[in-house]
Amino acid sequence: MFLYSAEFTEFDLAEIGDDVAINEDCTVQSHLFEDRVMKMSTVRIGSRCSVGSQSVVLYDTEMLEGSSLDSLSLLMKGETLPAWTHWEGSPARPAARSRAPSVTARPEPTVQP
Repeated sequence: MFLYSAEFTEFDLAEIGDDVAINEDCTVQSHLFEDRVMKMSTVRIGSRCSVGSQSVVLYDTEMLEGSSLDSLSLLMKGETLPAWTHWEGSPARPAARSRAPSVTARPEPTVQP
């Protein structure tokens, strides 16, 4: 595990899998005050997940295996990121497909004179 943040509000409510990267200044927040009531729940970050720098993961969420949250993003309470997907923004939404390089793409051959 790579842990580069100490921003865990209630560490005993966070479940973190193997090979996880929690990057610089992330906040894993397992509580919120809503209508003057403190509400708490778990945060589950599955194996091989990544949370980008300065992102916030709120309570009652789950990141399934291999999912990733981009930097400066917000995972809203009650949401689940499907396995092996990438999310970005505030609130988090699926990352644009154009950003991911195609595995099968090959460069055009260069013709030499």
